Amino acid sequence: MPSHRAAPADFTVDALIVGGGPGGMSTAITAARVWPGRRILLVRPEETPVVPCGIPYIFGTLHGVDDDLLSSAPFRQLGGEILCDRVQHVDRETRIATLDSGTRIRWQRLVLATGTHPHQPPVPGGDRPGVFAIHKDYDVLETLFEDLLPDARRLVVVGGGFIGVEFADEVRKSGTDVAIVEQLPHLLLRNFDVEVATRVEARLREHGIQIRTGQGVTELTGTGADGAVTGVRLADGEVLPADAVLVAIGDEREVRLAHEMGLTMARGGGIWVDAFQRSREDYAIFAVGDCAFKQDLLLRRSATSLLASTAAAEGRTAGMNLFGLRNERYNAGSIAIYASQIGDLAFGCAGMTAHAARNEGFDVVVGSTEVPDHHPPTMPGTRTMTCRMVFSRSGLLLGAQVVGGPTTAEVLNAIGVAIQARLTLHDLVGFQFGSHPRLTAPAHPMALASLDALRQMSEPPSAAGPEGTGA
Repeated sequence: MPSHRAAPADFTVDALIVGGGPGGMSTAITAARVWPGRRILLVRPEETPVVPCGIPYIFGTLHGVDDDLLSSAPFRQLGGEILCDRVQHVDRETRIATLDSGTRIRWQRLVLATGTHPHQPPVPGGDRPGVFAIHKDYDVLETLFEDLLPDARRLVVVGGGFIGVEFADEVRKSGTDVAIVEQLPHLLLRNFDVEVATRVEARLREHGIQIRTGQGVTELTGTGADGAVTGVRLADGEVLPADAVLVAIGDEREVRLAHEMGLTMARGGGIWVDAFQRSREDYAIFAVGDCAFKQDLLLRRSATSLLASTAAAEGRTAGMNLFGLRNERYNAGSIAIYASQIGDLAFGCAGMTAHAARNEGFDVVVGSTEVPDHHPPTMPGTRTMTCRMVFSRSGLLLGAQVVGGPTTAEVLNAIGVAIQARLTLHDLVGFQFGSHPRLTAPAHPMALASLDALRQMSEPPSAAGPEGTGA
């Protein structure tokens, strides 16, 4: 353990949290609640950060960046402090952090919640004016909203994940012509099976969005060597005209401070942390959110999904155990839980797809159901909900996908709890739930999909069909 020799500092805190996104703020609020009387300081570069999940909606549903701000009031009401600055250097031996402003802060506990920065692929023309990525920064987003996108008649989105799909659908609401380019055979294929991905693609096409799948990008074209972008050249030679190009192919973890402190990096990416979000070298240093290593709940290996909801859960774990393990709330692993909506079509997923589970070697059974989300189905606002639940042959719930209306996310969150609790097919067939004609389906989609899987398991393999055989 490092020694603690005396060193000058401007002030001392019990906990210094670096970063004010969902992970950092969740840690701060939890620590302030669980450890009253401690001095908790959160340092972040911006006065008011944006809500990461709401960024695409700034450009359509919302009316600007000011409609997508993360409130600091709950933390401040608990006595927490926020300082707008950047941590430039951390000395583990003296427990002192030096900020850009020159301020020096001595800490007892340090939480790294430094997030990510956009991944920029080495594609020719990637630095042309009009090419941009999504930065979780107020000023950058304000420039996009006020200056770049209003003048763009044609936008090409490179990357068909959640951010790319949501951004494309929001921008087209202003009358912009939008195309999405995705290297995989379908959009959202890392999160959904083909049966669901094609439904989302169909809805996007109904909204007038062009989709090019199975295509890589070879060049972002323009006038001259450094002129503004005018097009996106695909691997097959087609050039899509563009006045602006969004590159949405993922983020890279921001781990500079961790590297400089000599913290262990996980081979799967991110700062290595234990079940309490503590670093290997120093139990006084924690990491949460996108900068921290993620371990899949089921497979117990690196998880690639970087989600605000996961960051917030890790923040609660770190905050509860910041000054001791008296709460014994630990992180058992990550579950990728996503939800989104295109028009009136909501869709979401939790855990593994059937395709991914089969690739891992699981003998998979997929239980499916379609059910009205209110009862009777003549109730105003009723939508048809599709629920696909992926089970191992032993009955363990591995994942699910839900498509429907406004209740989709809540059904999905219930499924997330079931995965985390390691519930089985037989637990879920008897799932008990509250029912109301205007609020719920006549029978819970989880129970109905589980019953369908149980039926398949009870049939001979030849009768069960391809979903039941694990083919």
